[in-house]
Amino acid sequence: MAVQRIEISDGDSRVERTVDNVENGFRDGSRLDASTTYQFGVTLNQFALFVAVAKYASLTKASAELRVSQPSVSQQLRQLEVYYGTKFYRRLSKGIEITDAGQLFLRQVIPILKLVAKLGNGVKPMPPENTGRKVLTVGGTFSASALLLPTLLARLQRRHPRAELEFRTGRSGHLERSVLSGEMDLAVTAGPAHSDELMSEPLRRERVVLFVPAKHRFAKLRKMKLSDLADEPLIIRGGKNISGVTEKVVRQLRDRGLNINVGLRCEDPAMVKAAVRQGMGIGVAFEETVKAPVRRGEFEILNVPGLKLTGESFVIYARKTPLAPLAQEFLKLLQAARVEKNRFHITRHSRALRTNRRNNILIAGFPPCLRR
Repeated sequence: MAVQRIEISDGDSRVERTVDNVENGFRDGSRLDASTTYQFGVTLNQFALFVAVAKYASLTKASAELRVSQPSVSQQLRQLEVYYGTKFYRRLSKGIEITDAGQLFLRQVIPILKLVAKLGNGVKPMPPENTGRKVLTVGGTFSASALLLPTLLARLQRRHPRAELEFRTGRSGHLERSVLSGEMDLAVTAGPAHSDELMSEPLRRERVVLFVPAKHRFAKLRKMKLSDLADEPLIIRGGKNISGVTEKVVRQLRDRGLNINVGLRCEDPAMVKAAVRQGMGIGVAFEETVKAPVRRGEFEILNVPGLKLTGESFVIYARKTPLAPLAQEFLKLLQAARVEKNRFHITRHSRALRTNRRNNILIAGFPPCLRR
């Protein structure tokens, strides 16, 4: 049985525009009001999603175009079928086939989407309110949010006291989606962006350290052996749908033949530190996230010669959409911090080579760009 591909435009581009608008709605997380969904049982998003699936005759292609997970697409279509009490499509070995009921439903839905596309024609949009306030939304991973971003945002606020700043912390994948949808101007992530629609600039290399409570038996050791790490479980950031740098660290250690025991995986660095405080094992985290408790004497960073663990962070922002002046200024602050940090570490490394090597692992101080 051949896969049926449905032509939905029939010479009218309004439906295509409506589908595009709804696709953008999926990307930026917008949805119809909950009360509308409750009242009618279905949404225009679901109608347009079904049209897109019919257009491509494929759930996979439609979900990729809409940038919505395939399970979510299937769930939305299932809700339509349950609501109307009939099957709209059948799965085939290659793609899907629209049923007779689905084709009838499609013919009924397309005029609705055309009518929606016409809504607002001739309506004069309201001019943007000029409040004189500049707005900037930035985000970062847990490591970047520990010190770098708050420090630079504070400096930007001193320059622009009337600016409205928004700061978010999250995982790299979530941050990338927020920048891609336009909800966020730029973000610092733990890797380059996956989307070609985003620019990725290397920002800095960050140390990953092993740390324990100050009263731990390992805290007093000047040096440790890699084999000592097998004595206690590791506490790392990781888990379902989290593929962080610390997970890669564990794989690297195991690749060296070490019998590493991961005792606990946590959602964020704060939970890692909380577990270490309770004596559950050796914590693994970016150095930036543990600097403050180390300075307070709460934790000790372990010195393991031959173990150099790093991760690289990136600044991501839209490729085709120009950054607003305030976002451009903040990007320059990030770029300056990158240059200053590199210069700082080169100077420190040269000084260490001229003196002695009594400390193989040092707690990095603040580069000059973060002291002001």
